[in-house]
Formats: sequence, C-alpha cells, structure tokens
Amino acid sequence: MTASAEGATESLYIPERHVERDRELLHAYVEEYSFAMVISANGGIRVTNVPTLVERAGDGWGKVWWHLAKSNPQNGALTGEAEAVVVFHGPHGYISPSWYAARPTVPTWNFAVVHLHGKPRRVDDDAAFARSLDLLVASNEKKYGGAKKWELGAMHPEYLKGMRQQIVAYEMTIEKVEAKFKLGQERTAADRAGVLQGLERPQGRSLYELTRDYYARLQG
Repeated sequence: MTASAEGATESLYIPERHVERDRELLHAYVEEYSFAMVISANGGIRVTNVPTLVERAGDGWGKVWWHLAKSNPQNGALTGEAEAVVVFHGPHGYISPSWYAARPTVPTWNFAVVHLHGKPRRVDDDAAFARSLDLLVASNEKKYGGAKKWELGAMHPEYLKGMRQQIVAYEMTIEKVEAKFKLGQERTAADRAGVLQGLERPQGRSLYELTRDYYARLQG
C-alpha cells in the first residue's frame, strides 16, 4: 500500500515532480481537508460529497469512514466488492506569470489533491457505527465548534436513534494512495518567493461570504 508515482497511477495524472509520498503529511492533509468526494462507477458513475473520518494504522494507510443518506442511490454501488475513490481537495488558486522572477512563463493553477482507493463496505455493527459518528462529531467540534463543544450525547436517545436509521455508514480500507501536490516546488527560490507574495491576497469568497451572499439572494 504505497503512494503512487506517474507510471502506476490509475485515476490521476501526476508528473514525478508533483508526487507526494510522505505518509505523515498525507494523513494530516486528509484529516485537515476531510470533506471529500466519494466516487464510484459500479452501475454508473456516482459522486457524493461527505465529511470523512480517517483511522490511521501503524502498518498501512488505515481506513476512511463516512456515511450516506439511506435514500442515496450510491448505496447500491458500495457493495464491499466494488472499487471506489475518495478524493480530498484542499486550497487551490491561480498563479500569475507576473509573480515569477523567470521569463518567459505562463499562467498556471496550483493545488494539492489526494485520492484514496479501496472497496467500501457497509458498517452493520451498531457499536462501530455509533463510535464512528461520535468520533466524526468530536473531531470537527474540536476544530470548528468554538468554546462550547456539542456532543451527540446531548441529543435525546430516541431522536438520535431515528436519525441514525436514516443513514448508512461505510468504512474503506485504504489500498492505494495517489497524491499530487502541484505547488510550484520545482521552481527557483526567487519564483517560489514570488508565488508566496502573490498568494497573500485571498482568491475567491470564504464560506462565510458565500453563505451571506446566498442568504441575501433568498431575501430578494
């Protein structure tokens, strides 16, 4: 179970200069950018965007957990035998030629992305299902919840039971990792300094700004 290089990729084109193999770095990356796309092709292409939970392992890449709405047709594709890819995409942005010291050059787009391959299986064990939800909530509350942390245990047991009956949990042993970090690392020190300076100015809207503007649209 290794991070793939250019000659061994199946779902992602990665020039050798952009291959990332550092296990610790990649685990930290998928934990930080844990909202991912589950992509399956069993019976037709299906894509679902989900929050995930990564379970590290000492002798391999570990497992990744997520859940889907019971009504999601993709449940039929995740049989435990069919392959799927879970795609983790972090920050990305435009790189202007004017930021480089070298001439001539052209615009590009920098990004980092990690693909995890495996065969997702449904989690039917209720205790394991509950544990995965507890850990998913706890990890995100720790990072984003603010001073007052919310816990699943705060919900009425019958309400929580009803909510859990509406979702299906999955775990996927990570069989292969493809990681592409296209961040201009192959350029000169002067060019890299220019990229960092250029990226100090934010590109695009934050989630707050997107949500605020969408709410304003709803209000007419």
